[in-house]
Amino acid sequence: MRNYLKYPPIELRSSNEYCLPEGPSFTLAPHEHIKLDGSHIQLKVPRHSPRRSSVRGENVPFGHDVLTDNELAHYPLRVMANDCWGSIGLLGRMWAFYGPWMTGCKGELSLSVSVVGRFDEFSFENISFFNPKAFETVLVRYLNDRYGHKNWEDDMAHVPRYHGPADWHGHSHLPVPSASFKVYRRGEGLGDLALPDQLFVFPVTDKHFVEVCFVQEYYSCDETGNVAFDISPMQELQDNIFNSITLELGSKAQARVDAIKKEVGNMQLSKEFAPLKWPINIYPPGPSEAPEMQKSLKAGC
Repeated sequence: MRNYLKYPPIELRSSNEYCLPEGPSFTLAPHEHIKLDGSHIQLKVPRHSPRRSSVRGENVPFGHDVLTDNELAHYPLRVMANDCWGSIGLLGRMWAFYGPWMTGCKGELSLSVSVVGRFDEFSFENISFFNPKAFETVLVRYLNDRYGHKNWEDDMAHVPRYHGPADWHGHSHLPVPSASFKVYRRGEGLGDLALPDQLFVFPVTDKHFVEVCFVQEYYSCDETGNVAFDISPMQELQDNIFNSITLELGSKAQARVDAIKKEVGNMQLSKEFAPLKWPINIYPPGPSEAPEMQKSLKAGC
């Protein structure tokens, strides 16, 4: 449990001396339950505890089946390259990590969980996200639309604002294909990478996947610009939350997974996934994407 006497959530003196900050307790964290089209996601997360109280958390109403009770919402303007994709926010949390003896907040860890899909008029017909090869191709389209279209301007127009996916890892602890990876914010220099979105994705229906996103932000740096505190407590909380994620498939989803497994055999995603070549030229959205997807699958892309 956090020592509020030594690590109070206030800042009365500025200090960038190296320290070990404290954040929320994972041991005492409650479990969150999310229903999606008959399937059930569970994860253990501490209560919302941001640096600023004006930052609101997000929760799904208890007992609601999200995909039954809600429709996909459009992304904010300019987030995506087109208006093919929609999402529903499932869970949002932020946790502040404080230095000792009123030296203030050293960093924050944020978590967002959402379900992502394409609107009906842009759906990939006759393709299931549970198929690992199809899901990888879907991820390429999604990442290109979400990150790959953004670049710097003028003489630096050939330089993307993001780099990824990096540090790709396929996982096997869920009953569906899943992977984690990072997408870095990128400056104008080749080595200028920072503040990655740390993503974990897995399909939950034939047409939807879940995106879990962690972001670590650091507020205390030394004179050389290096982080001036031990980030291991933030990473430990992130790892604990990630390891607590479970998925229990509903009867409909389980039947689809069983059928696809019988057809394709190996349900694992690729062991390696190279970063995509960004920025890209955005293809026009439309139903014509579905035949292109089928060709890609047949070609083994």
